[in-house]
Amino acid sequence: MKKVLSLLTVALLAMTAWADTTVTIDFTAQGYQGGDQVHELTIDDVTVTFDKGTNTNNPPAFYTGGNAIRLYPGNTMTVSAKTNIKKIDFTFGTSDNTNDILCDVGSYNKAGKQWTIGSSDPSAAVVFSVAGTSGHRRIQKLDVTIEDAEPVTELVAPVFNPNGGEFTGSLAVTLTCATPNAQIWYWEGTADEQGEWHYYNGPIYVTETTTYTAVSMKGSDMSEYVTATFTLVEPTVEAPVFTPASCSFNDRLEVTLACATAGAKIYYSLDNELWSEYASAIPVTDDITIWAKAVVGAIESETVSATYTKNPSATVDVTFDPTQDFGTGDGTRHSFTVVKEPVTMFVGDGMIHGSGQYRIYSSDSSALVFTSTGAPIVKIEFNGVSSYTASNLSKAEGNEGTWTTGGTDGVWEGNATTVAFNVNKQVRCTSIIVTVAGSEPSILLGDVNRDGAVNITDVTLLSAYLLNNAEDMPAEADVNGDDDVNITDLTLLIAMVLNADE
Repeated sequence: MKKVLSLLTVALLAMTAWADTTVTIDFTAQGYQGGDQVHELTIDDVTVTFDKGTNTNNPPAFYTGGNAIRLYPGNTMTVSAKTNIKKIDFTFGTSDNTNDILCDVGSYNKAGKQWTIGSSDPSAAVVFSVAGTSGHRRIQKLDVTIEDAEPVTELVAPVFNPNGGEFTGSLAVTLTCATPNAQIWYWEGTADEQGEWHYYNGPIYVTETTTYTAVSMKGSDMSEYVTATFTLVEPTVEAPVFTPASCSFNDRLEVTLACATAGAKIYYSLDNELWSEYASAIPVTDDITIWAKAVVGAIESETVSATYTKNPSATVDVTFDPTQDFGTGDGTRHSFTVVKEPVTMFVGDGMIHGSGQYRIYSSDSSALVFTSTGAPIVKIEFNGVSSYTASNLSKAEGNEGTWTTGGTDGVWEGNATTVAFNVNKQVRCTSIIVTVAGSEPSILLGDVNRDGAVNITDVTLLSAYLLNNAEDMPAEADVNGDDDVNITDLTLLIAMVLNADE
């Protein structure tokens, strides 16, 4: 009977040695504040490490919305332990999205919200990531099942988590000891500055720069001291970035704003007084300055601005008149070309009729092509003839822009150096007007503030640009026209202003 009991005892001890332990990592119980970035957390030999991964804009962070850590596409979450991990059960926060969860080993069951790995493929670590290009997963709790390790018999020092470092707002600090049934005691200060001892029975909430020292105790034994310093830093918010930066434009511009600080709200103003929350691209159609700032809670970034200047519209009309512009046409059907700088019109099958018409025929060799050797073509107007209207034309394949017809006329609008048409039936036109974009508007060198005059104000502004190593200076600042703005331009501008005053 004793032998049977001994065998049973050995069997039970063997089973106990290989039993599993489930460690609960509850992110809602760590004292995180809304917007806190989360990096690493260790509880009972299980460590969860977060990283922004390939997502450069949104690192993992805790938010009270959903009461969970938000893991964005491209972020990673690594779960590691001192022994093999057998399964991980996920608990998600409210309003969780549906992005797929990926893992580098094992498999994740979306319906069961559980990760598992086969016994033939043990692993002490698994890296999770979130699929997709938008959205996020709200991870509230992890139940990590691991194989039990052999118990630690010697008394070891406690471990701080995190082990010191900088923090913002408040921080929950935990202490663990690998020795079973050991007590942990701690105090504020270094090992040489022993203050009042406190028995550790839960997280220490740190709200200011503090140094803590801790020891483990079991019976009459005491471990070595361990010390960690936690430094409070003032949170900052990055200023928004304009895309594009200050510049000039032709007709219309879409301005977008972005902030590198996770969770920041962006506000913009058109007068630096009335502010609106930024939601989508801001359309710009005239001269304007836009101010912007980013806000997280009660913390604001610096206010930045960008100025956009509309270029004067300038176009050139080129009129093809059959009574004057014959090209190589001689009254018989054939291909011909008419050149009126900077536009060339090619007709594959047509003629110049004596009644003052371009006649363009539909045949195997038919073609109608307009080419600009200079600025892009932005409009082509066909003045057609009854029964042979411009509606018999259509845009050739691959041509952009819009084509509309009405009555006898037709209008193409777009932006291209070559515009081709299909000739579906005969077309007759009394004239064809091609509009090309004008050249870049001329600038007044030295007029740095673009107020139409060169004076001491421009000298002051250019000096400020150079002192601050500004990157996006207006073209007017390049006074000597050498494509480089430096002290030489400032010297020349001062001379221009002094000479103008004499």
